[in-house]
Amino acid sequence: MQPTDLSHSAPASALFRSFFNHAQTPLLVVDDASVVKEANAAAIEALGVTVDGETTLLDGFWRVSATAVMRLLEGVRRQIPVSPVMARTVFDRLVEVDAFIIDKDRAPLVGVIVSDRSRIDDAQRRLKDQEERYRSLFEWSPVAMREEDFTAVGIWLDRLRNEGIGDLDSYMDDHPEEVVRAIKSIRTTRVNAATVDLLKAPSVLAVLRGFRDEELTPDVLEAFKSQFRLLWGGGSSYQSDFVGVNYLGQPFECRLRWRVPRGNRSRDLSRVVVSLLDLTQLRAAQRRLERLVADKDRFIASVSHELRTPLSAVLGLSEELANRWDRFDETETKELIGVVAAQSADLALLVEDLLVAANLEQGRVTIEPQIVDLAAVAEAAVADCRRTYPDADLGTVDGPMMSVYADQVRVRQIIRNLVSNAIRYGGPHIQIEAGSDGRPFVAVIDDGGGVPLEQREAIFVPYFQASGSDRVLGSLGLGLAISRELARRMNGDLTYTYQDGHSIFRLHLPSA
Repeated sequence: MQPTDLSHSAPASALFRSFFNHAQTPLLVVDDASVVKEANAAAIEALGVTVDGETTLLDGFWRVSATAVMRLLEGVRRQIPVSPVMARTVFDRLVEVDAFIIDKDRAPLVGVIVSDRSRIDDAQRRLKDQEERYRSLFEWSPVAMREEDFTAVGIWLDRLRNEGIGDLDSYMDDHPEEVVRAIKSIRTTRVNAATVDLLKAPSVLAVLRGFRDEELTPDVLEAFKSQFRLLWGGGSSYQSDFVGVNYLGQPFECRLRWRVPRGNRSRDLSRVVVSLLDLTQLRAAQRRLERLVADKDRFIASVSHELRTPLSAVLGLSEELANRWDRFDETETKELIGVVAAQSADLALLVEDLLVAANLEQGRVTIEPQIVDLAAVAEAAVADCRRTYPDADLGTVDGPMMSVYADQVRVRQIIRNLVSNAIRYGGPHIQIEAGSDGRPFVAVIDDGGGVPLEQREAIFVPYFQASGSDRVLGSLGLGLAISRELARRMNGDLTYTYQDGHSIFRLHLPSA
């Protein structure tokens, strides 16, 4: 078989001349020295050719070396089979250059065809740019993304349909092992960095190996079954929220978006795009907000109750005294006035907690530290509680005199809160001790049931109510939270422990 001769002779003269003059493609005729003998209008415009008997094909037409063009012309002259070559014009346009012998018998003239390929070049550039952009968007997207091949799943579903299966849901319920096999037949072909981070995977390769048994939780299995139902029904997009398990065995909440690209006529199951939006922190924040709203609802109800109780007593007894003063003897009058005073003091403490809590949230609480005797301040706070709770069995503060650097008003408020809390919700026997364990402290101790272990830090959260018991914490859930915050603003702390059947709230303050 003879090799194909890519060069060729010119057609009849008149036909060639008409074609040459009217062609929209640049055409030239050059001699054996590559001097341009003729150029059509398209060549003059596209290449800036000057037909002056001196300009050669190498004179300024090309943006880079014309070596390939010269080899083409030499091959054509020697009648060696050669292929067209690509070059760039001085105007940076990509062209394809081809050549042929015009007349073998007379003057060795060569015809040159310069075909514009810039549109193809631009299209290729745009395509490459789009591919690079897609790759960048995929690889660096903050959302976990992966590309999966569902071809085997499509074959499995087609087989079931051909076998006469009409109800896919029932079939998957009856054959869970086939569902797992179908899931494991899915090939993960591309994975971005965000997916590796979300799954806490050791590498991209680990994810590309396919789905692990540990990942196939009930939530995940249900999500895949929904995708299979969608494919069975001809759908191409899906979204659901579920809880997955990462490579460290930790659960995470996410939103899955799944889409099958469509070609001209059918879905392309080999390039299913999957994105996973991590909702773990968002859902945790949502649950915290819901708890906060619920706690505040309980707080409002508690405020109403706590305010109403002493107010009712104060109002009722005051009216009784005002309307029936002459019916009470001196002892009864003093007793009623004492109850009014105690209830008013209780109400004042409650209002004070509310005001401090509001000011703390708005950053308007000021701390004015000075050198004070901790035991003396504690004794003053206990005296306040004796007046408020005259029936409470409160002894004196045990412990030596100790100087601390703190705000006397705030320290007194904290101790008053702790003693009040113990009286109302602790055991019947209450002790107040002052001492030092490296730092000065005051401890309020009662023999109540104590706080459950899992709630011993939560009791210092505003509006918190201990579950299953309203005897552990003040009804508003504010006293302990306020007390710890005030202690820490004075560079101290407030802690809770339960030892030998006793609840111990210990207030530490810095030494003077």
